Amino acid sequence: MPVAESARLVLIRHGESLANAEQRFTRDAEEPLTALGTRQARETGGFLRAHFAPARLYSSPFRRAFDTATEIGRHFDLEPVVVDDLREQDFGIYRGRPYGDLYGQHPAGSVERWDHLPEGGERLREVAKRAGSVLDQLAEEHVGEQVLVISHGGVMSALRAWVRNDFSSPPVPTRNAWGYVLHGMHAAYEGPFELDELSG
Repeated sequence: MPVAESARLVLIRHGESLANAEQRFTRDAEEPLTALGTRQARETGGFLRAHFAPARLYSSPFRRAFDTATEIGRHFDLEPVVVDDLREQDFGIYRGRPYGDLYGQHPAGSVERWDHLPEGGERLREVAKRAGSVLDQLAEEHVGEQVLVISHGGVMSALRAWVRNDFSSPPVPTRNAWGYVLHGMHAAYEGPFELDELSG
């Protein structure tokens, strides 16, 4: 689809969080960015400013994503609009525990990750459904515009699968404070186009 007739959605994962640095799952929604994560967000904001002119900025309500969005938004004079369904996957009993406690049994890069249900949490496929509905709505509302969407690693992986309607392959990770671009309208998408393609 021609870019002028679609929304250009720029999806970015939050910068390094304290939990990322400590190789564990976050304890709650208030886990902060590290100093490195804040720098990453600022640098990514500068990169995005050289390539995009977004009309709006959307963010997960979780602190690490919201603070990333705030740093990026300063480059465009945009304030983050919080969207609850962009929050990260709920890992239930694994909150605060080392990554290995879950991924040692259910590897992050395996197809089974889509449907594994942590006790007290949610499936990654469920994340795709709720965050995908947000994405579809934004694509409808912003035809002919560019928007930034700041979320999380799990959400970014889930949305890659959502736009292709393909959960037969393992989740694809996105590094901190980086992402990809989608062109979308009427719940149909082109992409993802990796930001690395622009930076090269």
